[in-house]
Amino acid sequence: MRELIGFDGTLECRAQSGPINLVLRGFERGVVGAPRTAATALFSAATLPTSDAAVPARLHGASLLELEVAPGQCRYLLRAQELQLELRARSLQLHREVGRELFGAVPPRRVPWRLRLGWALLLTLLRVPAVARLLLGRDWR
Repeated sequence: MRELIGFDGTLECRAQSGPINLVLRGFERGVVGAPRTAATALFSAATLPTSDAAVPARLHGASLLELEVAPGQCRYLLRAQELQLELRARSLQLHREVGRELFGAVPPRRVPWRLRLGWALLLTLLRVPAVARLLLGRDWR
């Protein structure tokens, strides 16, 4: 059994119809003081162990663990303060927000103030219809 993801705080659970029939959405548990990262777990063809078991709309302090089984079988354990639930699914996709890391690695491009001023002036002048005709050199009557 290995932990795939731990959620911090409230976890939103949504059962729906279609190829992705169970969605878990919340913030990933991380280092204290670090910015929180949004994470989503998407289950394809998830079945609950019993037909009358329902997943509540909100869970707290949840962890998603992968259970060791034979190849080709996917079983997961969802542990939360409210319940412990074994899930079977065809597949699981974990999505994590990576925008902060990506844009932190790529430095922003600095645009010179003269170029910014030139564009601002051009766009302001183009708001007047007569100026647009003059700049484009066409008569649009």
